[in-house]
Amino acid sequence: MRTLLFLALVLFAASPVASQDKKADGPIALKLIAKTDTYKFDGGGETPKGFKEKLEELAKKLEKGERATPPKALAVDLVLQLTNTSDKEQTIHVGGDTNVHTFELTGGAGVVTLRNPVAFTADFRLPKAVTLAPGKSHEIPVKALADGQRGISRLVFWTGPGEYQLAAKYILATQDGGKGPELKSAPAKITVTEK
Repeated sequence: MRTLLFLALVLFAASPVASQDKKADGPIALKLIAKTDTYKFDGGGETPKGFKEKLEELAKKLEKGERATPPKALAVDLVLQLTNTSDKEQTIHVGGDTNVHTFELTGGAGVVTLRNPVAFTADFRLPKAVTLAPGKSHEIPVKALADGQRGISRLVFWTGPGEYQLAAKYILATQDGGKGPELKSAPAKITVTEK
């Protein structure tokens, strides 16, 4: 029985799940920078409660595949910063279809995410190589609170005034356009005030 338990532990430690956790602790770190960290709530004439209910109704329709037009993505001023934390030069591959960032917004008056029914061109965008010296960074500006495929396939909304936490994940591409490691940022504080 002890032999079986030991064998199970050895197999788990060597499994892909365990190795994926190690890959995230590589030489490249992700930081989410909120160049603007305070925004005014705009519910399009709705109260926070009414705005949230309207978004939740839209989310249900979009999930069912029904036709619905979501509101415009929230305008933000953010930067995804990829930094070489090692003492050696590192080459990363960014800007391709495999490079996907996602946001996790929590807190405040609540959060609603919506599928964004947009059409994409059929071309596959390959990443470009960026070489980073030790301690150097590559910055990706983000002007809308949207994420997923090409940065626009999902919309993220705060639903009223309050204090929010916004974290990001970023999948680095491999040289040939495959999926590389997923990087995670610490959360940034976002304040939403009354209009």
